[in-house]
Amino acid sequence: MQTTILLIAIAVGYGLAFVINDYHDAPFDAEDEFKAQRNFFVQNEIPKGKALLILIGISSFLFLAFAQFGIKGLVILAICFFVMWAYSAEPLRFKSRPGFDLLFHASFIQTFPYLICLFLVGTAWTRLDYAMLSLALFGSLTAQLEQQVRDFGVDSKTDTNFTTRFGLETTVIFLKVASLALVLILLVYVINRTVPLSLLPLAFIAFPSMAHRFIRGREAPRSEKLAAVSLKAGVLYIGIVYVYVLLTG
Repeated sequence: MQTTILLIAIAVGYGLAFVINDYHDAPFDAEDEFKAQRNFFVQNEIPKGKALLILIGISSFLFLAFAQFGIKGLVILAICFFVMWAYSAEPLRFKSRPGFDLLFHASFIQTFPYLICLFLVGTAWTRLDYAMLSLALFGSLTAQLEQQVRDFGVDSKTDTNFTTRFGLETTVIFLKVASLALVLILLVYVINRTVPLSLLPLAFIAFPSMAHRFIRGREAPRSEKLAAVSLKAGVLYIGIVYVYVLLTG
């Protein structure tokens, strides 16, 4: 029950982080029709009092969930709140600082949730844990590079990041090199049997999106439908594995 509550809290916390990001991105997203339609805060205005009540409610739940783990849990929660703010909000807004944008995304979007569980649950680290962390790191890095390539046009006019600073051509090359490294790292882990067979379906689910990075043209954006289908399939499979472990463990 304790770790299930932690799982829910991590999901809620990341949902809050994306909401905060959209709030601070609203002035930038308003300049692009496609991004404006996907940003709630461009289309709607929430009274500050109501927003504050929602924020207090969510923060209270997160506090209770992480307080289960004592000082360690509260330290992790404090780091989470700092990153939520520092990544998107002024005056730091690390997502608009070339280099820091990639570092923060690679470290905290996909990698940090796994690290939180390892740290708070206090389990002994295995080779699989190191493998999952490295895969999450490269997966998050390549996802951010791909997103910056997709948004290069509007970001060039409204914001600053790695791609606007170093150029689209450089970023596309970096994306392909990092994606190839991700594939090779996974192959090594599969060959030396670090990654169990039960997790291999996730690699097959991700393969179409990964292959699309290499075969599409430089100016072509990623397939949003393909990304959405892959995400849903991945979540569904992880859900099946989770239920299986609960029933058999």
